[in-house]
Amino acid sequence: MMSKFFLQIIWYPLLGQLYLLANHLRIDRSNPASAIESLKKAAHDVVKNNLSLIIFPEGTRSETGRLLPFKKGFVHMALQTRLPVVPIILTGTHLAWKKNSLRVRPAPLSVRYLPPIKSDDWNEDKISEYVDMVHALYDKHLPESQKPLV
Repeated sequence: MMSKFFLQIIWYPLLGQLYLLANHLRIDRSNPASAIESLKKAAHDVVKNNLSLIIFPEGTRSETGRLLPFKKGFVHMALQTRLPVVPIILTGTHLAWKKNSLRVRPAPLSVRYLPPIKSDDWNEDKISEYVDMVHALYDKHLPESQKPLV
């Protein structure tokens, strides 16, 4: 079964075709067992082939551009690969590409790379702490208009 995200993204002009051609990882979050297996395979491939992996930790895009809670998948990947997590802060993307729209509009965007976070000493009993730590780091570097509402 394909994820709802996958079924949606293939219809986006150019991006959908690139997504399919690049053989991107597809995670069916409605099936936890399948999602875990997908992450395990991806972790193996990342280490074996010396790959980089981009994960959007919110799991979906925000309607308003405000930061949403993070899913735990990026921490599981870090635990399995023991590779650093490099936070990438994207701002303004919600103005350029609104959720549930196929239309991309001109808008000012910024991309900011933060220093890598070592994960080689992380352990499984602190997953929620790591999620909260990285979420707080994103929150700290976002403009007020994109910070989560408390």
